[in-house]
Amino acid sequence: MIMGPDSIPKVSEAPGGYLVGLTPIQPSPEEQLAFLAKLQRVFEEGEFTATYKFALLVALTELAVERGADDNRALPLQIRWIAEKFAELYWPQTIEYSTGATGTTPALLAQNLGATARVVSVLTTLRRSSGASTIAAAKRSGQWDAAIREIAHTVRAQPLRYLQNVGGTTVPFLYQFAEEPGWIELKPGVASNLRKFQGLVHQIARAGWVRHVRENSLNSGVIGGLGDLEAFMFGLTRSSLEPAREFLMKLQSRRCFYCGESLGSAGEVDHFVPWSKYPRDLAHNFVLAHAACNRSKSDMLAGLVHVEHWRQRNSEHGDTIAGELGERGFLADPECTLVVARWAYQQAANSGAHAWTSTARIDAIGPEYMAALQ
Repeated sequence: MIMGPDSIPKVSEAPGGYLVGLTPIQPSPEEQLAFLAKLQRVFEEGEFTATYKFALLVALTELAVERGADDNRALPLQIRWIAEKFAELYWPQTIEYSTGATGTTPALLAQNLGATARVVSVLTTLRRSSGASTIAAAKRSGQWDAAIREIAHTVRAQPLRYLQNVGGTTVPFLYQFAEEPGWIELKPGVASNLRKFQGLVHQIARAGWVRHVRENSLNSGVIGGLGDLEAFMFGLTRSSLEPAREFLMKLQSRRCFYCGESLGSAGEVDHFVPWSKYPRDLAHNFVLAHAACNRSKSDMLAGLVHVEHWRQRNSEHGDTIAGELGERGFLADPECTLVVARWAYQQAANSGAHAWTSTARIDAIGPEYMAALQ
């Protein structure tokens, strides 16, 4: 019987020798290289007849970040959690794509070479029947659970079953199906490797997904030679953050989150943990900043003073943020947001990275950052 995450032994109690005292044993450099080599084989030799496998790799990586740890433990995952990730990933693609170019016709993007992909079909039906325009609204609808059950069935029957088929054989290096129905288990060290190489896996999987859609002959009359597919498919547009701007302006008393000076009527919505490091629009990760501060910070993590400010803000106003931004269509998951922040800063500390404090100052990320995020 597989254990749920709440029943996994605590660090100090864990059997199997993956701890020395309280220090987690992580995959060795050789094991990490072997993992990357096998992952490369999946991308190069795997059969990608649909986009589901790309979505599965992204989903497993995000779940490793949100529910895993930097050690050699196996990680049990509910297939329902994977299905919910699929819903988030495919939701932007349940509306017709249009470039407006002559000779093209707006339509749903084909995700395979046959009929409309089942996941897209289920989500399109959910969007229409519930009237939800955002994934956050869809999750609150009465049809959500039924849709997720159907997506979970598809995920189990297709990408989970076939992702590890490489070069005509099965190479089960990522996960195994658990004895308990509805679960899989990432093999020892896999979650740690996915956490470490999250950026690489995301980049390659999303690039492959976009390429697969662009090269699908069924999409030729929709895409033409134009269009920013990645922005459409994954919601990579600044304009999508505008609904959060008015609320954040009031919450921050019209002051920049980073420098504290007046915003006037300006201000840009920034991902506190940068989008480039974790591309999800989570309500509690948003702050409002001067355009100059935002550009200067760029894709860096924020300095310790900002971490402490961010934690205090979310502690004091977390419920208000969830309510206000949830109504505006953003996902509100404060626990997940905090877990992602801890992961991002820990990975940065492990690699000797620095954090942005101001245009004139960057600081090394040390243990005090993790202490501030506890």
